[in-house]
Amino acid sequence: MTSPRRRFGRLLLGGAAAGLGQSLAGPAFGQAWPNKPIRLILPFGPGSGTDTLARTVVEPMSRALKQNFVIEHRPGANTAIACSMVAKAAPDGYTLGLLTNSGLAANPGGLMDNPGYDVARELVFASLVASVHYVLLAAPGLPARTARELIEHVKANPGKFSYASGNTGGISYGGYVARHYGLDIAHIQYKSTPPALVDLAAGHVHLMVSDVPAAMPMIRGGRFQVVAVPQAQRHPLLPDVPTFVEQGLAQPPDFSGWWMLTAPAGTPAEILDRLNAEMSAALANPDVRAALSKAGLVPTPSSRDEALRYQRDQLQVWGKMIKELGLKI
Repeated sequence: MTSPRRRFGRLLLGGAAAGLGQSLAGPAFGQAWPNKPIRLILPFGPGSGTDTLARTVVEPMSRALKQNFVIEHRPGANTAIACSMVAKAAPDGYTLGLLTNSGLAANPGGLMDNPGYDVARELVFASLVASVHYVLLAAPGLPARTARELIEHVKANPGKFSYASGNTGGISYGGYVARHYGLDIAHIQYKSTPPALVDLAAGHVHLMVSDVPAAMPMIRGGRFQVVAVPQAQRHPLLPDVPTFVEQGLAQPPDFSGWWMLTAPAGTPAEILDRLNAEMSAALANPDVRAALSKAGLVPTPSSRDEALRYQRDQLQVWGKMIKELGLKI
């Protein structure tokens, strides 16, 4: 894997430099918040589902807050790099993260022995944002048009194939398929999904379970074989792709992905409340909802309390699945 590439200072969606007229309570905030650009850390690279989601929601938020969002892509370590950066940042409302189940549930649930941050003590949640489903893909040229054929072909050729992953959903679904069907297959872990998809299309890796938003442009371009969706129902953007169960295979566990707008612990409640309100407004915008639906993303606005409860519940869910499947990074 390549080392993380730093991308600084990429301003999105110009907002006025002036701060808001309404001041927030608290001794640390004598000036209105925000009175300078807001840094938004993403745990995956450009072109990922996270990147698509961020670009879509920050446009209306930037207008409402009258400030730019500066996006920093910090992929790597199964999102632990980005999570640690948010956790260690100053709790002043100027460093946020659009973080995922990878860093907020799977890593602390046992996927990593020491992720380098403490979710319960170092991070707080402004809002749930969106969720996403996955699809099983095969490299072009493989003699397998269905999930069953793909599994049988890999099983008949032990040690000859590899599967790629670019996020926790990919790791978990790929690990499930390999373990459940007893496949002798190498796991190639990427820091983000787009480069894994490029290598899949080129035949450098042979199969992959990808989140739908990241894969859709290349699916539309016919770059690889689309063999199954691991969810219980077909995906609305892939209505012709059958489920595992429809192909006579067992229903995989639910490793669907999700995102939360996250801040360092100690960020003032007034700021978190304002972020929650603006995120809810953005996700209610018809244009935003249409863009997210087209990308395969489902808006999931929430209160702050609902976000916290969901993260705690998901921590338990992922911890149980990780233990049962023997998953580890």
